[in-house]
Amino acid sequence: MQNRLLGIHMIVQNEEQCLPRCLDSLKQAGLECFITDTGSSDRTPDIARTYGATVLRADWEDDFAKARNISLPLATTEWILCLDADEYVIEGLEELMAVLPGVHKSITRLRITIENHYGEGLEDKILSHPVRLFRAHHGYRYTGRVHEQLIHQAPAEQSCDFTPNKSTRETYVRWDWPQANAANELVDAHADADADVKVKAEEELLVPLRLGHDGYLATVIAKGDKPKRNLRLIERELADHPAQPFHLYNLGVTRCQLGDLEQAADAFGESLEFAELQAPYRATLVKDLVKVLVALERYEEAHMLLTAECCRYPAYPDLHLLYGEILERQGLEERAYRAYARASTCGSRQDDQARASGGEAVTKPVYVTEAGSGSYRAYTSMARLAQKRGFGQEAVRLYELALEHLSTYRPAWMGLADVLQQQGFSDEQITDRLLHLANQFNEIHGTDRADRMNHLCPSLEKNTGQVRIEIKILMEMVYALAECGAYKQALHLLGSETSNVHIPAGDQLHWMLCAGQVTDAWHLAESSWKEQDKGSGQQTCSSSIAVTGGQDALYANLRAEERSDWALACWANGRRLSSSFLAKSPPAERDMWKVADHLLFEYTPGSSTTNPIPHVPDGQLLKWDESAQMAAKQVVIRAIQSGRLVLARQLHERLARIMSEHERTEMAIRRSYAGLLYRYGYTMIAAELLIQGMTEGELDAEGLFWLGETLFAKGHLEQALSLFERALERDSNYSQARAGAAVCYLQFALDLIRQEQNRSSEPSVLVAQQIALEQQLRTAEGIPWRTVYRAKERRNHHASTSASESAESDAANLSVHDRQG
Repeated sequence: MQNRLLGIHMIVQNEEQCLPRCLDSLKQAGLECFITDTGSSDRTPDIARTYGATVLRADWEDDFAKARNISLPLATTEWILCLDADEYVIEGLEELMAVLPGVHKSITRLRITIENHYGEGLEDKILSHPVRLFRAHHGYRYTGRVHEQLIHQAPAEQSCDFTPNKSTRETYVRWDWPQANAANELVDAHADADADVKVKAEEELLVPLRLGHDGYLATVIAKGDKPKRNLRLIERELADHPAQPFHLYNLGVTRCQLGDLEQAADAFGESLEFAELQAPYRATLVKDLVKVLVALERYEEAHMLLTAECCRYPAYPDLHLLYGEILERQGLEERAYRAYARASTCGSRQDDQARASGGEAVTKPVYVTEAGSGSYRAYTSMARLAQKRGFGQEAVRLYELALEHLSTYRPAWMGLADVLQQQGFSDEQITDRLLHLANQFNEIHGTDRADRMNHLCPSLEKNTGQVRIEIKILMEMVYALAECGAYKQALHLLGSETSNVHIPAGDQLHWMLCAGQVTDAWHLAESSWKEQDKGSGQQTCSSSIAVTGGQDALYANLRAEERSDWALACWANGRRLSSSFLAKSPPAERDMWKVADHLLFEYTPGSSTTNPIPHVPDGQLLKWDESAQMAAKQVVIRAIQSGRLVLARQLHERLARIMSEHERTEMAIRRSYAGLLYRYGYTMIAAELLIQGMTEGELDAEGLFWLGETLFAKGHLEQALSLFERALERDSNYSQARAGAAVCYLQFALDLIRQEQNRSSEPSVLVAQQIALEQQLRTAEGIPWRTVYRAKERRNHHASTSASESAESDAANLSVHDRQG
């Protein structure tokens, strides 16, 4: 029997992939369902009918509101719920059906919660709370060709043609649209300024229905032309209504989706100029404009904007979080920490309220918010700053606090492992600490989290949520251990009998190489990716390979990093690349891999020939395309990352001599290799090479800066300053060298004042100058000018400091068999 309480209304076109999921999630006995099809060429109408929906045919006239309004007069239910095909119920439908009969008759519209997903992680979502529920036949309709808005008209005006301007006595109610950042968040819509017809906030209650939406995932957008279509419709709206701020806002959104950031900033700025302060989309407009300004590196503009807007929207955690990021980038770390703290205090309340617990309607949250911006994201940012400033214990506490709010938040797990390693914990101690924390979370969350997981992942079988959460937590732990360089512990957890965690073979392969388990790495690569060779014996890369079109799918599934690690596993075991490896490599890279294999196994150092490749005349460079050159650089980088320094130097030196005219001199090759070592933490080995380069000639600005930074870290400020200044002579726009020099000068000035205080008969006179200098020094040190090293790079630094000679002193006997266990 059909109920008369709630009806579903949708507009669709070619949604055969999404529609079944949406309608499956709405299975509720007797729900009335109207689906307006605007010209599908696939099975969408037939699918809708199989679910009992009434399908209405309509021509598409470039007007979303017109299409959405078609079904509204046909409703026979008390309430209408408007949905899109790429949305689906996560939870709360049964609770909603229980709540609706008790809603007071004076309340005619209700808010729901939508989780707008922009990634695969549980945290990768934007929470919006639009009005999607409204009473049928109470004067509600939609307006707007695109990003349509729900409006309420007085009965006498319902037959009139609508033109959106301030003279119409209409109330705009919020819908939801894609937001401007990379996540394509959803936002609130325009609200009319007539105060006498605005519905009070308490009349827009939040009910317990929660939807998921993934239509603005980057992968989904890439498959269609929504941004181009939206741009065309928005431009038509602006032609009819110039300088209308909501349309300008959506123009900025669409420009962002198309990658036109300068034009997006202009559109957002113009929208902000005309938007009224009470416009409900204005706070999100501010956020989007700030994000675009940051992407364009217009930090001072973003700073000035947020200085005012954070005061106007003191309870919006996303703005405080952005403000903290900008302040941190400008070196104002103490103020950044306070901004993050404000985000954490105003955001957790909104996160909790948005859940509408207990099956009751609650007062609506105010803002469109990125999940965790007022909790785990803010705490993680605070922890990172505390760690940077040397407050390790406070950083640990904050990382753990972030994980209490979302126990699967990878940045917090990685940050926690990193700070523990920085504090001197052994890998075994780090592992024990993380395991203990994970067990605590599993005990605390229990079945409540299991239920939540089942709602978030409807495809899971019943009662599997808790198991999946435990697996997800363990997986984040494993990645955190690997990220901090505890590869053996990460692999040990994966190999335990109780582990059901699936880690891609490529990640495990890299960890094995880093852990020195090169034989296991080779076996894993071969068993995971090797094709069965036809015929007897194994072909090597010196054999000719017949490439067929059918093999294209084979190498497409293997990432560039995985191909590099597979090659390194072969070479570290003294094995040549096989035909199976080449079959998994793109055709454009295969010559490079053959040459690299030849250079390692058949090239004799000290040969009189300048070009060690057979059939290539001496002095002639190999002309490889960009993908092959990138692959050559990638394998050297992966060798350094995994600690295969001997292989890395062999490959770099020998490939550089035949690839680039700019790197054929010994000094240029040495300088380039030193730069790679420096970036990945092998600072002392890199410094030795750079110093050697200085004795033979001039270093470039970057090389001088690296040497200066190395001396600065050791406390040799005068020598560091000299190198920073020489770097600036080479490149006057080198901001990192300029900041380093400024820090040195400030430190010298501070030291002089302290000395004068000891000699002065009235030291109090110098106190104010000392305080001012200390503040300036903290700001300068806070500017991100130094190379950031995490746990893995710190380990490499310590290894190169204590044993850099072991990799380089044996240079005369470089061996391909670069094994470490």
